[in-house]
Amino acid sequence: MSEVKVEVEEVVTRYVDANNGAGPMWCYGSPVIVREGGRVFVSAPETDPALDGLCKTRWQLFCRDEGGWQLAQRGAHYDEREPCSLVRLPGGRLVLSVNPLADLNAPGRKGRCTPHLLIFNAGDLKRPPSQVAPVWDKEYAFTEHSYRGIGVDFGNEEVLLLNIDGHEGYAWSWMDRTGRWVKQGKVRFPIRACYPQVGLRNGAAHLLAIGDIVEANEAWRAFKEEKTGRKWDYDFRRLFYTWTEDIRRADFYESVEVDSREETAGHIRNLDMWLDPDGAAHVLYATKNIWHDFMRDRFFPGTPIASTVEYRVIRGGKVIEERTLATHVKDESTPERAARPSGIFYRGGAFHVAPDGRVRALFTAGDTGTCVMQVHPWVGGQPVRLNLQHPLHNFFVPGPRQGSEATEAIDMFGTGPEPGVLRYARVR
Repeated sequence: MSEVKVEVEEVVTRYVDANNGAGPMWCYGSPVIVREGGRVFVSAPETDPALDGLCKTRWQLFCRDEGGWQLAQRGAHYDEREPCSLVRLPGGRLVLSVNPLADLNAPGRKGRCTPHLLIFNAGDLKRPPSQVAPVWDKEYAFTEHSYRGIGVDFGNEEVLLLNIDGHEGYAWSWMDRTGRWVKQGKVRFPIRACYPQVGLRNGAAHLLAIGDIVEANEAWRAFKEEKTGRKWDYDFRRLFYTWTEDIRRADFYESVEVDSREETAGHIRNLDMWLDPDGAAHVLYATKNIWHDFMRDRFFPGTPIASTVEYRVIRGGKVIEERTLATHVKDESTPERAARPSGIFYRGGAFHVAPDGRVRALFTAGDTGTCVMQVHPWVGGQPVRLNLQHPLHNFFVPGPRQGSEATEAIDMFGTGPEPGVLRYARVR
C-alpha cells in the first residue's frame, strides 16, 4: 500500500455521558457521517445532565467546510435516547433518522416514540427541516429502544428504514424515488439481533445484525453475576445476514448465520458492509473467542484468548470468500500485559470505498491505534498503521450505504481515549 498521510485531526464537539445505555457511537450499524463534495456533515448528541431517565439527549447537525466545523442546527427538545443516523440523497438532501419521545412528561422519560425522518437542505442549513413519517405494515408500539437502521440507494433515491419491535424482529419500510413508502414488512432472526447494517442497491436489500440477548447459559450467567454483581448481562456472539434480490417484489430470505463464538462465550462486533456492483455483500467484523478473562479461567482453562478482524464476501446467502485480516493472542507471559484487562482488542472498524472501486478496511488495534489495508481487489500484505496523534477507538466512515460521495481521502469521526470528546480525522 502507498504511503498514508494524516491531513487533519480536530475536535468536533464535546459531550456528557447520558448514562442511558446509548453513547454517541451506539448506533454503529448506521453511521452518523456523510460527505458531499468538499463538505462533511456529522450528527452528534447533546445531553441535558439535569434530566433523569432515558430520553435526555437531542440531535445536533454539524458541518465542516473550509472554515472548519460549525453547528448548523439542533433539536428543540431533549427527547432522544439513541444517537441519530445520517444519510444523503440527491438534490442536496441530508436525511436524519430520529426517534423522539412522544410525551416529554412520561415517567422515566421513556415510552412511546415516533420514529421519522428530518430532511435538511445542504444548500441552506439554517432552513428548518421537513418531516417525513414512514408507513409501516401495521401499528407498532415503538419505544426509545429503537435499534433502528437506515440505508439508502443514492442513485435511485431510495431509503430503507428499520425499527425493532421488542424481541420479535424488525419492522421495515421502503421509500421510492417519489417519496412514497410503497413497501413494508417485518424481518425476523433466530434470536433478537440488533445494530443492523443496512445496504440497498438497485432494488436488492441486505441486512447484517448481531445477536443481542440475555446470557442463555445458566451456569455462565450465574458466574458472571457473581463476578460482576450485575444481573444485566447481554451477549453478542452470533452474526446474522439476510437479503432480498428485489425489495419491491420479494420478502427477505430466512437469515443465515455468518459466524458464531457461542461455544466459548465469545464476542462478535459487526463493523460494516459494502455491496459490490455484482450484488455480493462484503462484511467486516471483529471477534474474540472468550469475551471475559474470568470466564476463560473458570470454564475454558488453558485456552488462549484470541481476537481477530474478519472479512467475508456473501453471495446468494453463501460465504464465497473469507479472510482473517488481523489476529491478536493475549500474551500472559508478559507481566504488564497480564495485569491489564484484555477487553475487546479490536473495537471499531469500517470500509472505505475509493472512486476507483478499491475498498480498504480500517480497524482499531487495541492501544496501538488504527490500521488500514486493501481488501478489494485482494492484494495481500499487512495492515498499515495510521500515524494519528489522537487515535480513534470507535469511529464512523462515510460510505455508499449512507449516500456519501467517494473520495480518495478517508474521513473518520469518533471517540478516542479522551472522555467526552468527539473527534474528526482525515487521512489520504
